[in-house]
Amino acid sequence: MRTKYSYIPAEKPHVCDVCHRAKQKKLPFTVSKSHTANIWGPYSVISMHGFRYFLAIVDDFSRFTWVISLHTKSEVRNHIVNFIAYVENQFKATVKTIRTDNGAEFAMKNLFSSKGIVHQTTCVETPEQNGIVERKHQHILKVTRALLFQANLLHLFWNFAVQHAVFLINCTPTPLLHNIAPYEKLNGRPYDLSSLRVFGCFCYSSTLTAHKKKLDDRSVHGIFLGLSSNTKGYIFLNLKIIVLRYQGILSFMKTIFHII
Repeated sequence: MRTKYSYIPAEKPHVCDVCHRAKQKKLPFTVSKSHTANIWGPYSVISMHGFRYFLAIVDDFSRFTWVISLHTKSEVRNHIVNFIAYVENQFKATVKTIRTDNGAEFAMKNLFSSKGIVHQTTCVETPEQNGIVERKHQHILKVTRALLFQANLLHLFWNFAVQHAVFLINCTPTPLLHNIAPYEKLNGRPYDLSSLRVFGCFCYSSTLTAHKKKLDDRSVHGIFLGLSSNTKGYIFLNLKIIVLRYQGILSFMKTIFHII
């Protein structure tokens, strides 16, 4: 077919180098079926227990998420070792593939080789290749912010909010699993939501019977900070202890600086 500019010779297809250099974009990524893990942090506000990071591990099959709070990135190796043992013992399964970024904390070649685990890493500046856990980070942080804002809690309690956010996400049905919750997909049964409480709500905890006198308080007031993962109970912030500590610090400061 002759064109208006057919007088311009074009005997061979010509690749414009300038176009590639000026316009090239990344190709789309296919959906991955590997297990993913990544670290978020450091956060500028150190948590109540000194945490600055968290390690998120996502099972691609069920989309169930585990979150482990970290003081430093150097703790990752021990947690990965423990997590692999946890999967083998609790689910009678083996971890076959782990996908992470290129962080030095995930350089555990000997461990992965001994377990027969394929360790996949993303290309430099290509978080899309680990998109599942990257999107999971965004989801976790959105829910975490909402919990802290709703409860009017200081950022000091962010690690509790993160843990409770992940609990809610794991128990919420998702279109990705045909409206099945990740918890149900992983465990074969829905989570019993009878223990669910409002994060950051004002609550009362029964006092211990030891050394209790007849006219002593039978409960103390505090704040609900989530469910305990290893104990059948709730995480409770005792406001009486906080007030007493504050009063003690204030009294100490008055002594030092002669504040009236």
